[in-house]
Amino acid sequence: MNKRTLMRAALAAMAATGLLAGGPAQAQGYPAKPIKFIVAFPPGGSTDLVTRIVAAQMSEELKQPIVVENKPGAGGNIASQFVAGSAPDGYTIYLGTLATHGINPVLQKNLPFDHIKDFTMVSQIGYYTNLVLVNPATPVKTLGEWISYAKKAGRAMNFGSPGSGTSPHLTGEYFKILTGVDLVHVPYKGSGPALTDLVGGQIDVMFDNLPSALGLVQAGKLRPLAITSRERVTQLPQVPTAVESGLPEMVVDAWVGVMAPAGLPKPILDSLHKAVVTSVNAPQVRAKLEERGVTIRTSQPDEFLAYVKAENEKWAKVVKISGAQAN
Repeated sequence: MNKRTLMRAALAAMAATGLLAGGPAQAQGYPAKPIKFIVAFPPGGSTDLVTRIVAAQMSEELKQPIVVENKPGAGGNIASQFVAGSAPDGYTIYLGTLATHGINPVLQKNLPFDHIKDFTMVSQIGYYTNLVLVNPATPVKTLGEWISYAKKAGRAMNFGSPGSGTSPHLTGEYFKILTGVDLVHVPYKGSGPALTDLVGGQIDVMFDNLPSALGLVQAGKLRPLAITSRERVTQLPQVPTAVESGLPEMVVDAWVGVMAPAGLPKPILDSLHKAVVTSVNAPQVRAKLEERGVTIRTSQPDEFLAYVKAENEKWAKVVKISGAQAN
């Protein structure tokens, strides 16, 4: 048993007997101070947008300020390590994502934390699709046309992503497997810089989350060729799915959900779970999330844990076949 595991066990035991501030003996007073809500990516991206919408309503539910803190870097691992090492007292929570907990654990070896053992799953919030995006100057209108265009280009196509291990990165690797298009990954520090370079013509294509790319698409600065959900989305009803475009296996849901450090006492977990589910399903919050392309899906903690494990299995196969690396 390593040092971190021993510390977690000791904290959990203390919490169970009420010796910590977050223990059952004092859980009825939770929360008694502001809560930090950690985001693994820079401001302005999909994860940040979702977090701030949900945090505002959770603050109302819990009667305490919830302060959103962005800790970008290393594809989300900096934030994950910070949360994994935080006290399990309910005052540090995290928006875990497909990138941080579905992909990174199978893409990157020897991480200084365990994405399962060092976290408490609270509830999913929902998921959003990815868009296949090109600059409007690209002489194609459909996904099939772009695949033909890319194969005839005589060079590798550069595809940008918000960073190694993110869902757009692995979506691109998955696309490469399914189509045989020669793609070279160009990681950025967040969606914003990558989208800017796509608009400017510095990269050829991007597989980005709907919430962060939607504004540029609606403004006509980027052309969407397909989406990766099973069904079309109401925000862009004219954009076909990749399945409709001839890639029946190209289905990717970029999910997000609330997590906390491992060892969280059950009364506090129950309070957080209730606050998340109530907040996400509040009519005004649901409307804001759906407007930005999020499909609502909440869950029980054990359901969320099982889902994360299943995602690891799926993306481990993609990483192995594609040879994707955390570059």
